Amino acid sequence: MNRLTLLAPALTLMLAACGSETAEPPAAPATAEVVTADTEGTPGDMAPAAPPAATLTAIPAAFHGVWDAESGSCEPASDMRLEIATGTIGFYESEGKVTTVTPQADGSAAVDLAMTGEGESWNMGMVLSVRGDGDGRRLTVRDTGAGTSEARTLKPCPA
Repeated sequence: MNRLTLLAPALTLMLAACGSETAEPPAAPATAEVVTADTEGTPGDMAPAAPPAATLTAIPAAFHGVWDAESGSCEPASDMRLEIATGTIGFYESEGKVTTVTPQADGSAAVDLAMTGEGESWNMGMVLSVRGDGDGRRLTVRDTGAGTSEARTLKPCPA
């Protein structure tokens, strides 16, 4: 038997399969799904994906106030002084306007700022964390992003 005789049925089936295509609408795009922990449901039960972490546009009140380094004078000219308000953080020679605040599970807040100062503009991120109460209350500030520095601990300044 020659090879052409063996290939003819296979070629006929392939051509028939190509000719029987019908115009079907494209499939709907897949959406993110998460399998639920419901063990009594059917194996195909799906639930929508969880929403991303909540973001805010205001710094929570727990962080508001004037803060300075442990050895700082709390005077406006102190170079480690921060003045934190709802929508801004004032630094020695610059100011940051809040773009987003993302609360963290440990009670801290990741803050993104649009900075201006000394004729320049840039973006900056930091994580704020308050610990203690009364005279022992302290703010920890950790910069995020490239060239980050180690965390700074600041004391509250008198109102």
